[in-house]
Amino acid sequence: MVGTCGYYRGLDQGEGELGCVLLPQYRGRGYMTSALSSAIEFGLNTIGLKRIWAITSQENKKAIQLIENLNFIKIKDLDGDEVEYELRQDLRITE
Repeated sequence: MVGTCGYYRGLDQGEGELGCVLLPQYRGRGYMTSALSSAIEFGLNTIGLKRIWAITSQENKKAIQLIENLNFIKIKDLDGDEVEYELRQDLRITE
């Protein structure tokens, strides 16, 4: 196993918080981009999520770059150093 990716909460409301963890030695190889893209497609087209979001710390620049590349936009700063991103509705993956 090189990491994890999936929805953590909100599914009972037709939403999903998407999260991931990847072992350091596997970073930068595109694995998580592929995994998150598949999870987004599954969430939208198989389980019918109406909203997908992600939360990370403001210092986690790699995670922010990853989710922004997947068409998430920052929607608010949270307590502490966390920030919330949401999948842009006009750019969702809908294959």
